[in-house]
Amino acid sequence: MNHLLLELANTRQTYRKMLNLYWLTLVLTIPLEFFIHRSHSAADGSELLGTLIIQALGLTAVTGSTEMLYRYRKFQSDDLMIIAGIIYASSIIYVNPTIGIVPAIYIFPILTSVLSFNKNRILLAFSLVIICFTGLFAVSPELRITMQPMHLVGILFLYVGVTIIAFNISNSGIELLNNLRSATEAKQELLVKTVIMDKLAKMDALTDLYNHKTFHEYLEKLIEQNERNHLSLQLAIMDIDNFKKINDTYGHWVGDVMLQRVANIIKETVTPNDFAVRYGGEEFAVIFTEKTIEQSLRIVEQIRQRLAVTLHPELDSQAVTLSIGLQDYVKGDGKEALFKGADASLYSAKRTGKNKTVVQTLRSDHKGA
Repeated sequence: MNHLLLELANTRQTYRKMLNLYWLTLVLTIPLEFFIHRSHSAADGSELLGTLIIQALGLTAVTGSTEMLYRYRKFQSDDLMIIAGIIYASSIIYVNPTIGIVPAIYIFPILTSVLSFNKNRILLAFSLVIICFTGLFAVSPELRITMQPMHLVGILFLYVGVTIIAFNISNSGIELLNNLRSATEAKQELLVKTVIMDKLAKMDALTDLYNHKTFHEYLEKLIEQNERNHLSLQLAIMDIDNFKKINDTYGHWVGDVMLQRVANIIKETVTPNDFAVRYGGEEFAVIFTEKTIEQSLRIVEQIRQRLAVTLHPELDSQAVTLSIGLQDYVKGDGKEALFKGADASLYSAKRTGKNKTVVQTLRSDHKGA
């Protein structure tokens, strides 16, 4: 049985409903039997009442035990539910042997077994029904009188027919659930592929940072948030100093390694509320949210200083430095003004010695040692 079938067969809600059905059957069966017998017999009802009380106590014990196991031990068993149904049906047939249609009640344990979606349990239910009916037929003279040969043939055909129907329902359920599983797996696979494709469209493959296109989309949304909700916002643009010389001297593969290391330092330093991007070539950008300009400045300085003291074996144990331009967003300026301000600060950092952060709004430089 596959996982879906097992989960369905062991569903607690279904088991609870079956238990409720047994309790309802118990409540309705005893008074109904009493009134049926009283209406068809003029004899004193004391003996009948005693039989019904014993039946009620027996069925209560069976259902109560199943209820206790389910409620306090969290135990649920399809076999136990089928056996309880057999006991219910057998007791009703035993107390009402003269009512010809009563043996048909044995179809309910067979139908109950369908809920397990297990052919062996359906076969078990059918076998128990045949055994119990044969036993009742042997010990009850009234039942033998009531069940003429044609009745016996009819009731056996009924049991066999219901069992065949149960098998077909089980097969249909298994096929349906298998199709559902296949459809679910296909949907999950498509969802995974969609997520991967979406990530590939948004991420830079080399550095695993967001790419240029995603940067502009995200920046526009954050500026809209700033305009509506006064969300604090800063933009830092970072450029690796002398990157062309690194490529020319050590090769492009070393340049790629440097890009990855710079990206890793950026990812490790920024907070979850920040948005780090490889803007293009050797340029990176970080959008800072929910921070003051001073807090954003401390973060970009940590990035710059960490990189400045990191020695790279691929560069003959030399360091790589960054020039950074940082710009605070002023409400109403728009994306273009924010970007131009950060870019102008970066140009100023490059022009005045590199390996420094320039913040245009503070009119001050933060220069590395």
